[in-house]
Amino acid sequence: MQALFDYKLNGNGDAIRLDISLDSVSAKALARLDRHINWSDILKLTENDPEAANAAERLHTVLQHLAQ
Repeated sequence: MQALFDYKLNGNGDAIRLDISLDSVSAKALARLDRHINWSDILKLTENDPEAANAAERLHTVLQHLAQ
């Protein structure tokens, strides 16, 4: 069985929408992946790039919510 993971980007410029469709298998896999990412290292690497640091924090939050 192949897991469902599909995404679509809409818009351009400052208004971009990201739609993601995934099944529970893919959601659980992404949640497991989150545990292997060293987020403190990523935040150190992005300390001079506040937008990237903010995006990393939001991605971490999304991946944590997938585990629930």
